Amino acid sequence: MSGVDIELVRSSVREFSEKYLRPVAARIDRENIVPDDIIRSVAEMGYFALRVPEEYGGPGLSLLESVVVVEELSRVSSAVGIMATVSGDMVAFPIALYGSEEQKEEYLSRLAKGEIGAFALTEPCCGTDAAAVRTRAVRDGDEYIITGEKVFITNAPYASFFLVAARTGRVEDRHRGVSLFIVDKKPCVEVNKLEMMGYRGSGTSIVKFNDCRVPAENLIGEENSGFKKVMMALNEGRIATAATGLGIMQAALEEALSYAQQRESMGKPIIEHQMVQHMVAEIARLVETSRLMIYKAAEKADERSPDLPYWSSLAKLHAATSGVEAVRLAMQVLGGIGYSKESVVERLYRDIKMIEIGDGTNEVQRMVIVKSLLGKVKAVWPSQ
Repeated sequence: MSGVDIELVRSSVREFSEKYLRPVAARIDRENIVPDDIIRSVAEMGYFALRVPEEYGGPGLSLLESVVVVEELSRVSSAVGIMATVSGDMVAFPIALYGSEEQKEEYLSRLAKGEIGAFALTEPCCGTDAAAVRTRAVRDGDEYIITGEKVFITNAPYASFFLVAARTGRVEDRHRGVSLFIVDKKPCVEVNKLEMMGYRGSGTSIVKFNDCRVPAENLIGEENSGFKKVMMALNEGRIATAATGLGIMQAALEEALSYAQQRESMGKPIIEHQMVQHMVAEIARLVETSRLMIYKAAEKADERSPDLPYWSSLAKLHAATSGVEAVRLAMQVLGGIGYSKESVVERLYRDIKMIEIGDGTNEVQRMVIVKSLLGKVKAVWPSQ
């Protein structure tokens, strides 16, 4: 994809974000909900279906293009940015890559028409240890009965269906006993929204599956083959999640630069003081190095590189550590104003911390990087 194409995507999403998201971003954070009219506007733009191929009605974006969309949405509203990441990539991508033709026709088309999907992996027992999931799926004739509890599930209140990792094998089978299902939201699905520190409005919830009967045809691929599909979704999703952090960092840079040009100290704008210049320059360095690494990782995904886990974790880790430092520096530039609830940077400071935790902590990313260097982790792409 050419740089001109990327900038066209960026320009379009930035215009949308400034027009529709900017006026309500603080309200979304304060009230912990995205208004219905904003949901509809985002859906109409196809942002909840980023990776849905054109033949199913979606925009058919590459991951690199999707990353630019997520970055620009998150620059104004991290809630909308992460919602697009989860529905448009972490849900759409595995269905497009591994789903049956019937599943693609049904669920990718629904995403393309504006519905929202959620990715249900993490449980109270196990976040980092994804192979230890306890949610069970038991075969009963032409159906599976799914029972269990998931936690920290983005999009849950807005979603019409979930991708659910559930155990179909024995506990001791670990990753070899996990399957991936598409589960429609119905009365057996109980959603309880959480009050989170950041990314407020994205619908982070506890989700309970109370003996949900799911048609056997909603199993993605073969039974007990779900773990690799989950990992591939995370490989892509971590890059898009890093892009939400990039958008937050970009916003922090803009806020710091603007304030430093307006605020005066000792008879001149503080941007003319070398100490402040050094902080703003450091923020810019962290933003641009993160952007380069995230875009490189997205290109690796689009090339279907076996080294995707390595680049995905590098990008996620770099964006997380750089993001926390960049927003901290922006708050330092703004001083007391930045520490105030009236400041955009205060919200950015709460938001950016999630990048160090969600979709795999910094510690997990370091583990994946080393395993990749030792040749123990590779992406295995399905044959076309």
